[in-house]
Amino acid sequence: MGQIILLAVALRFFTRHIFQYEKISRLEMVIVPAYTLIMGCVLIIKRPPALLPLVLTVVIGALVGWFQATGLVLQVTDEQDENQRPIVKARRNWQYLLGWIVIFAYGILFAWWSGERVSIMGELTDELVKDLFVFKNFSQAASWNIMLQSAVASIVYIMLAIRKEPRVWAAIAHQERTKSN
Repeated sequence: MGQIILLAVALRFFTRHIFQYEKISRLEMVIVPAYTLIMGCVLIIKRPPALLPLVLTVVIGALVGWFQATGLVLQVTDEQDENQRPIVKARRNWQYLLGWIVIFAYGILFAWWSGERVSIMGELTDELVKDLFVFKNFSQAASWNIMLQSAVASIVYIMLAIRKEPRVWAAIAHQERTKSN
C-alpha cells in the first residue's frame, strides 16, 4: 500500500512538473541522451537483436521525439547562467506525457513479447524515479530497446527544440573555462 501511495505522489509531481516552465539543462538535454545511446549500442553489440525490432524501436523513438516536440513551448529569458549561457526554459505539455507513456508501454510490451516477467508497478516506479531524479538514469539497468528508444526520442526532441529556438544550442553548449590571473 505504501508503494502505491508513493507512486501516486511521484506521478502527481511528474505530471504537474511537465506543465511548468523549467530551465533546460545540459545534463538532461545532452549527457543523459548520450549515455542512453552509448549504453543502448553497447547492449546491442553484446547481444545483437533481430533487424525488425531494432528498426521498429528506432522508428517509434523518432516518432515519439517528434510528437513530444510538437507540444514544447520555449521561453528565452534575459538572464545568463554562471557560464554566460542564455537561460532557456521549457514547458513540455501533454505531448511529452503521452510520448513518455508510449515509450513505457512499448518497453513493457517488448519485454512481455520477449518472454520476460514484467511487473508493471515496479517498472512504472523505476521510470518515474529516473525522470524525477535524473542521476538515477546512470544507476539503473534497462534493456537495449528502452535505452535506444529513449535516446532516439531525446535526440529528435532536442534537434527540434534547437530548430524551434536556436538559443537552445547556446544554452546547452559546452563552454571552455578561461583561467583568470
